[in-house]
Amino acid sequence: MFIHTLILVATLFFTVKSQNVTNVKDVALWQSLYASPISRDQIMQRAQVWVDEEVPYSQTATTNGYRQDCSGYVSYCWASSTSGGGHVTSNMQEICTKISKADLKKGDAILKPSTHVLLFGGWIDSDAFYEYAEHQTGDVCRKSTGSYNYFSSNGYFPCRYNLVSN
Repeated sequence: MFIHTLILVATLFFTVKSQNVTNVKDVALWQSLYASPISRDQIMQRAQVWVDEEVPYSQTATTNGYRQDCSGYVSYCWASSTSGGGHVTSNMQEICTKISKADLKKGDAILKPSTHVLLFGGWIDSDAFYEYAEHQTGDVCRKSTGSYNYFSSNGYFPCRYNLVSN
């Protein structure tokens, strides 16, 4: 089984490289052909793993092939590509779609491109929500509370992974 998986991963890697998958349209096509849908429950289970393990923030270290920073963590939770350690905040919009506050569900993200991203864990009230995130050097992956009004007034917006299944 391991050899079969290794061959499949190598084939996908070289297919992507040989097809020069670099722009948003190509990434969307690649996702539709090779990436698998993931459920919200699976996303939240994955999110809790790094919280339980207290994975430390790092832009260079990796866990399971994903960088231990904000975008690497969300990439891990969504089970998106591990290429380069996962997506970065400047290209997260290649794999997610902007949504409204009213449409936010567990497993979606709150993103400020080229700055920061965190995983939405559910509403506490009309403003407060649970957030799962890798925030900064010296910190560990954690679940905490955030203010939607704070994030939205500072240039963040909600987005949904394109391959979430429910």
